Amino acid sequence: MIIALDLTWMSIQNKSGGIFQYGIRVLTALVRHSSHSIVAIVSEGCEGAVSDLADAANFKLVVRRKNRSFTKIIKNENIDVIHTPFQYHVNFTLAAPMISTLHDLQQFHYPEFFSPDEIESRNVYYRKSAEFSERIIVTFQHVKDDIVKFYGIPPDKIDVCAMGMPEAKPLNTEFIETVKRKYDLPEKYLFYSANTWRHKNHLGLIRGLKLLHEKHDVKVPLICTGFQYPDFFPQIEDEISRLDLVGNVRFLGYLPDETMPAVLCGAALSVIPTLYEAGSFPLMEAMNHGVPVICSTATSLPATIGDRRFVFDPNSPEQMAEQMAIMLTDEKMRRENIVNSATRVKEWRWEKAVTSFLESYQKAIDGYDYKKKYRWYSDWTINYEIMAMRINSKLRRKFAFYSDKFARERDKRRINLGQ
Repeated sequence: MIIALDLTWMSIQNKSGGIFQYGIRVLTALVRHSSHSIVAIVSEGCEGAVSDLADAANFKLVVRRKNRSFTKIIKNENIDVIHTPFQYHVNFTLAAPMISTLHDLQQFHYPEFFSPDEIESRNVYYRKSAEFSERIIVTFQHVKDDIVKFYGIPPDKIDVCAMGMPEAKPLNTEFIETVKRKYDLPEKYLFYSANTWRHKNHLGLIRGLKLLHEKHDVKVPLICTGFQYPDFFPQIEDEISRLDLVGNVRFLGYLPDETMPAVLCGAALSVIPTLYEAGSFPLMEAMNHGVPVICSTATSLPATIGDRRFVFDPNSPEQMAEQMAIMLTDEKMRRENIVNSATRVKEWRWEKAVTSFLESYQKAIDGYDYKKKYRWYSDWTINYEIMAMRINSKLRRKFAFYSDKFARERDKRRINLGQ
């Protein structure tokens, strides 16, 4: 099997984003834990994102330069199946079956976090991509349930492929201390890694921190990493000032990949307060590195951590503060938290997890072959036309041409079949 991952949507400037990390991790797992040939298709300037795989015998990097046909790439590389590990397809082709990863339908749960245009755009692009895709991959069952409920996609078209976790590389104490000195970090601190989207609930965490300081008398600062979005970060800064926490909450921004684990491992406690999450890399990373961690009750997080003693209501700063106080002062609970994480992590190894992705790819190939043999493309591809026509006039002309061509070929086949 020759598997292509369409990564042309990636931006090297947003490597800290969860979907970026998802794409890189799936690609890496396929290369390292399967015998299949893996082709990564990236845009110009993003070659460095996959440089760690350059020496792998079963890996090939293809750069899609401007005006280079996506379909020609697929044909030239003899691709059997294409996986776009993104919410929708940024490229499309009929040269091989396509699979998308629909990470979440958050707009149905928290519409207040999106503008009307954003909701409309999500529902057009996500839905049409889901309908066009031969298979849809999700990380958790709750996302599959949402796709069936809100988009009416048949459940047997959706594959739940859980993420794996590579074995954590041990960090020596000297390196951790060096990084802490570099960023002038305190000896003891709370840690949260997330871009400042509204659903990441920085405001709730900051309010919980205030209660931790005043109600529980545990004076520990908070260190945050991740991109600071200008449309919302000022509200976070205002809340820090309002609660008189200036100096007790610091945002370091995006950190290099080699530095982030050291900042995480230097923390006394990692806190994941998110209101909605398809899956949390920061939670999994903390568990993988043996850092005490607590998380919210949102979506898949309780199932990930696997122990209700270590979760809290993300809408309750009081409950959040109480959990933080316990984990910072109760050594027995801290040890039990770390043991729980170690047990959970053993179940997540990529050697096992990659199998479900390969099974989904094979289903896509089999389904695509059936369509080519027994059905015609018009009823299949028309779902994507509406989305493509919104993009630009070039695609509009292209779809008009293929729609006419498909209609003529469909009528010709029906005549030949006596229909």
